[in-house]
Amino acid sequence: MAMTAAERKRLQVERDRAQARKQADLTYALPRPAFGAWLDQTFDGAELQHLDICYDGMNRIAPNFSVDRDPVSATGAFVFPTDDKGEISFVGSLGRAELEVELLLEAAKTLATMVNAYKRRVLADRLHQIETEELNDPETRRARMNEVVMLTKALERLDKSVRTEVPQWQLRG
Repeated sequence: MAMTAAERKRLQVERDRAQARKQADLTYALPRPAFGAWLDQTFDGAELQHLDICYDGMNRIAPNFSVDRDPVSATGAFVFPTDDKGEISFVGSLGRAELEVELLLEAAKTLATMVNAYKRRVLADRLHQIETEELNDPETRRARMNEVVMLTKALERLDKSVRTEVPQWQLRG
């Protein structure tokens, strides 16, 4: 079956992103301080404290960028993107920070998809219960029809995507 223009474009964008991930960030070749040292000198602590609070809310410990080391997989299951020479394309604490942003976004998309599917199932089950229910009483029928409208609108809301603005953080490709 032939692909639509939108499908071809989506595949092209995915290929371009995969190719860009293999390349080193433009700033890696430039003289610069270590990312962790720069963070400590530049930010007064409010941003770092906010980062700590956000991670705490996720029951995680915020990353420590003061040590300028390359990213490592906790379990060894994650395969890091590599350049054409086979070297990891995310280097040092800056690479760890970039990868953290990218992976948090991917994890958020995946988790949002699972939560969305769960809520769809709950709403569909309730709609099915209402369809099979005896609605002889006019007051009960009116209440159930109002509920059907509310549940249907909720299902329509789950069809939509949420847009969140994230500052550009990568200079690859």
